[in-house]
Amino acid sequence: MPGVCLAFLAFLGLVEPALPCTFLICGPLLAPAMDSGVCQDPAAALYTASLPTALPGNKKRLKDFNSRNIWESDYFGKPLQSLVSAEKPVPLFVEKCVHFIEDTGLCTEGLYRVSGNKTDQDNIQRQFDQDRNLNLLSMSVTVNAVAGALKGFLTELPEPLVPHSLQPELVEHSKIVDKEERLNALKDVLKKFPPSNYDVFKYIISHLNRVSQKSKTNLMTADNLSICFWPTLMRPDFENREIISTTKLHQSVIETFIRQCQFFFYNGEIVEASNSPASSTPLPSTGQLVEPLVPLHLPPPLQPQLVQPPLQADPLGIR
Repeated sequence: MPGVCLAFLAFLGLVEPALPCTFLICGPLLAPAMDSGVCQDPAAALYTASLPTALPGNKKRLKDFNSRNIWESDYFGKPLQSLVSAEKPVPLFVEKCVHFIEDTGLCTEGLYRVSGNKTDQDNIQRQFDQDRNLNLLSMSVTVNAVAGALKGFLTELPEPLVPHSLQPELVEHSKIVDKEERLNALKDVLKKFPPSNYDVFKYIISHLNRVSQKSKTNLMTADNLSICFWPTLMRPDFENREIISTTKLHQSVIETFIRQCQFFFYNGEIVEASNSPASSTPLPSTGQLVEPLVPLHLPPPLQPQLVQPPLQADPLGIR
């Protein structure tokens, strides 16, 4: 039976980095391993492990292992409610990272998929701890490092941005066949978010929607972004074997929020998949919401063709 993909778990920061997987069945985006967390090739023994082997035995050890910070911080890893206010509903660090990414690297290929330098990510957080007026432009760091630092901030929150208590409802509603009914059901659950979670979630999803608008150059569609972000936003318990079988549903929830951002947060119309531009109504931020482009699919390899040699003239005149 296939094991849990170590490249997938390393991508989530749950285990030590694994050897780069070269099995073509997953490809550069680690799909379908990213969809399920289960390696699709039983022969890939070097890249897989059983859940008990791959993951620490208790949640406290997992949390300690996954922590990026090796210093005492009065900001990172603190409850979200302590970092926001009515006047500033979005944490300052999140704003700084998003502004940097959108100003300098929105078209960067593989944004949020390609890992940034971990030392730079830690340094960004450490310097922000020392100086809240930190200017990221003065640090000479890459957009991938800033993107990693932003994901690190969200990962280190004591509770996930999407509350655990509401995740079963979201997953269940994602199974509704009728599109309008499904979206309205998800919107009703969204209204149950704590105010601070709602405001930050809205900010992050709106940002990811703007990233997806540039998918023609950065190759990060709503689907690809949801693959990279759903574990960060929903913080699944991978010690629970049932999670492995429902990861695609978790991902689809985040993809739907990204794709239908205007409907969920700005009273916009539902985006129809058949239309390329979703809407001409702008968000109260830079960029316009459009239906993300479909992922690039490479054509199948060319097959050799037999070429019929020309017939030679019969010297005897016999056919």
